[in-house]
Amino acid sequence: MEPGSACVTPGPEHSGAEAWRRPTGQLDLLITTWVLDAATVVALLALVVGFQPELRRAVMRLDLPGRAAHERQLPVLAAVAAAALALAKARCGALIVIVQEDSISELVTGGVAVGARVSPELLQAVFQKDSPLHDGAVIVDGDQITQAGVILPFTQRPAPEHYGTRHRAGIGLTERSDAVVLVVSEERGEATLMREGHAEVMADAEALVSALATETPADSRRSRKAGSATRVPFGLAAASLALSALMWSTTFLLPGKSVRVQTVPVQFTNVPTALTIADQSADSLQVWLRATDFVLGSMNLAGLVARCDLAGAHEGMNVIHLDASIFDVPPGIKVEGLTPHELRVRLARAPSNTSSIR
Repeated sequence: MEPGSACVTPGPEHSGAEAWRRPTGQLDLLITTWVLDAATVVALLALVVGFQPELRRAVMRLDLPGRAAHERQLPVLAAVAAAALALAKARCGALIVIVQEDSISELVTGGVAVGARVSPELLQAVFQKDSPLHDGAVIVDGDQITQAGVILPFTQRPAPEHYGTRHRAGIGLTERSDAVVLVVSEERGEATLMREGHAEVMADAEALVSALATETPADSRRSRKAGSATRVPFGLAAASLALSALMWSTTFLLPGKSVRVQTVPVQFTNVPTALTIADQSADSLQVWLRATDFVLGSMNLAGLVARCDLAGAHEGMNVIHLDASIFDVPPGIKVEGLTPHELRVRLARAPSNTSSIR
């Protein structure tokens, strides 16, 4: 080292603070764009995962076709309820099956095809005691009576003693499928709604329509099944989020196999007061940058500079040792090497602006 010279090494206290103060504009805002884009994607995925139930409910509220289907189903339910209560009042037995998601074609036997729109009058006519189809069940699918005189499977479990053939058949079908069965007792003159192997006696038409509305395909059960089929499991969503983050990190945060040699200008910071740079050994550096081909191809490195901190320098010759910390490289780029490894900077007193007056 020459006499009067000093060795200045950029300290962490200067380089760290300086890195935070450097404007992103030095890199043409490319890194800011990357960070914001990645943060937007991650935030959207996090919102979808975190607020999945709320989003699903909002979509269901906007399901206008589903709501319209439910409104079309209400007159059918009202017709079924009116017919069942009228038959109960007249002490005519009846067995009405409302099909839902599960197919019951392999569970029932016999019957004749009908293919008529549901109406209270038609249902009452089928179950009149002089009708040849009154002993079997009527199948209602949507707003159509598809079959009549159908035989249902009996339950194999113990049933209340007052249950007759229709009740046992209704329980048997609901044990094997998600169908809803409405049984009208000829002896007691009451309508019983059966679902999932359970029975409930309906007090009036309003209660019966309300109970049917909660179990018909246009409403809750079909919506729940559709929701279950389309709902993304939390574990799968979390795995997708982690995979996306890993792919982004692999692309932008990990160094690649390509190396580019870049000429970088030298910029001095924190020049002591009253001193100026009189001479320097180099105006630019050669730096080896490692990254992926994608990052190097999309990165504009024209604004990259080598910042040398002169906060500890003094008048005279100063030797500045250089390392990777003097470069503000974006994520995905690694400094492999540089040359020269040191700069010699001579500082001198700044010329005075005052002059003598004769």
